[in-house]
Amino acid sequence: MRKLLLTGCGLVMALYLAPALLLYDGEPEPSTTAPASAPTATETALTGDYSTVTILIDNQPTTLPLEDYVAGVVAAEIPNDFPLDAIRAQAVAARTYAVYKMASGRPAAHPEADVCDDYHHCAAYRDIAVETASGSDLSRVQQAVQDTEGEILTYDGAPIAAVFHCVSGPRTEAARDVWGEDVPYLQSVVSPGGTAYSDYEAAVTVSADDFREKVAEAFPSADVSGPPSDWFKASVRSDAGGIITVKLGGVTVEGTAVRELFGLQSTNFTITTTDDSITFHTIGYGHGVGLSQYGAKYMAEQNASYEEILAHYYPDTVLGHV
Repeated sequence: MRKLLLTGCGLVMALYLAPALLLYDGEPEPSTTAPASAPTATETALTGDYSTVTILIDNQPTTLPLEDYVAGVVAAEIPNDFPLDAIRAQAVAARTYAVYKMASGRPAAHPEADVCDDYHHCAAYRDIAVETASGSDLSRVQQAVQDTEGEILTYDGAPIAAVFHCVSGPRTEAARDVWGEDVPYLQSVVSPGGTAYSDYEAAVTVSADDFREKVAEAFPSADVSGPPSDWFKASVRSDAGGIITVKLGGVTVEGTAVRELFGLQSTNFTITTTDDSITFHTIGYGHGVGLSQYGAKYMAEQNASYEEILAHYYPDTVLGHV
């Protein structure tokens, strides 16, 4: 099974790859939520009481009303000045993901809590009361959470793994191309509006020596003794443009592994080389699966409702109440 790389524009969604995060300093930075295992086509049925959630904050379990937790996650995930329907869509996705985690059972990483505040594993969280007291205006986030109170997405009666990310390329990625699992509601769909994100196209340059050192540690069988122009061959791309696998020094490696190793914004990359360096050129930010936050922003600006946004990014799901 492939290692998860789940990424969004708040403090939750650039797993392993997020730049240094300035906690709550203005607009949220791109980042990632990470379930402990890849989404699967067969989910856990929706049973039990989900009115509260226990979150591990600074290694201390704290039980909160579900809606308070959702507000804290949304505040960490999406800018307060996004269109309201985009924030509403994010609220439903965050709530659904929390219920999905609870329905799936507490993980071995933190058996004392349903979720944690570590964006590497679960989701980032901002304490709304503390942030408001310090002067942050999160009124629109709170309104979006209130407007969608209790709403979650289900597939075959079970809460879905409502993963999301900052911004995809022209299309989102299918789950099977990122994590090797074919999930009916996580398919590749058209996703406009990504170029509104300031770092939609980005580049990372690595010296030849640094590249060889990293590859030798991560993929010791790879032969990178030649010039940089010979290192990458025979890539396999998804329909959305992401690298699924690529030959690196004669060894087949996954695009997600390359992304993690070199801190790339996405697996949708091309390369250019010189005699002593290699540059990765990326499109988008995040794993590219599920809801694109900038796609949601664009759709909301075109007067799409949050229900329409969710139906687009999570096809064949049902919007209901927990």
